[in-house]
Amino acid sequence: MPSVYKEPRKTIAVNLDDTLSHTLEALLDWHNLCYGTNNTMTDLNSLHLHDIWGGTPEDTCDKIRQFYQSEHFVTIEPIMDFALEALKMLKKRRFHLVIITSRQQFIAEETKRFVDKHYPGIFESIYFCNLGLSDEEQLEYISKRKATICHEIGVDVLIDHQLEHCFECAEAGVDVLLYDRKGQYKWNHQPLPITTNHPNIHRVTTWRDIIQRHFPKPNSPLRHLVYPYNNEDEDDITCDEDDDDLDCKSLDQHEDDDDWDMMIV
Repeated sequence: MPSVYKEPRKTIAVNLDDTLSHTLEALLDWHNLCYGTNNTMTDLNSLHLHDIWGGTPEDTCDKIRQFYQSEHFVTIEPIMDFALEALKMLKKRRFHLVIITSRQQFIAEETKRFVDKHYPGIFESIYFCNLGLSDEEQLEYISKRKATICHEIGVDVLIDHQLEHCFECAEAGVDVLLYDRKGQYKWNHQPLPITTNHPNIHRVTTWRDIIQRHFPKPNSPLRHLVYPYNNEDEDDITCDEDDDDLDCKSLDQHEDDDDWDMMIV
């Protein structure tokens, strides 16, 4: 029997915060409680939080470290947008699923607990970019761009909501699904010095949209039809008219089963 070609598993990388979790919403709620602000997700025209909170980027970095120690961070809710169901479908279809997050490695345990609780058995690895480090943290930790990690581990598809990351990965040849939850992520609608009309970038608004438009279910899991045939009598073939879609052949059984015919469908 001829060897059957097995396609390599494709790797899908998924961003964590605000693609799988309501992190920004929890962060804004925490800031409103602690600093007397009244911000909501509709205020976020960009992800530069110091633009709405005031202060410097360093002040924002300090606040986020405080947020990491809060109950709001521990109780972040997962995105209930068919995300878990969609990921289960992709897992069942043998895609290699990983997370690539901008988070820092010093919150790795908290991150792992969240993923294990809300997306159990889905992802094989979590890659930390260590972005947004303070000056002091940069002396201890190494940062990597998402595009670099995608290249190193051979990512085929990235699902993310940040335009900058999406564009860099698209430029590196990765197919990118720009997640714009229900069309409400205003920060990835803003014009940037870089164009978002990249052929590798596709905007999606729900996880159901991701599955239906970009990972449609195959008509059949069958890829090969294999059956015996006789080298000396290849004319003894009949075809079933109902099998036109498969272009299949129906062969009589012969005593000599050493020869096989294989068709890829």
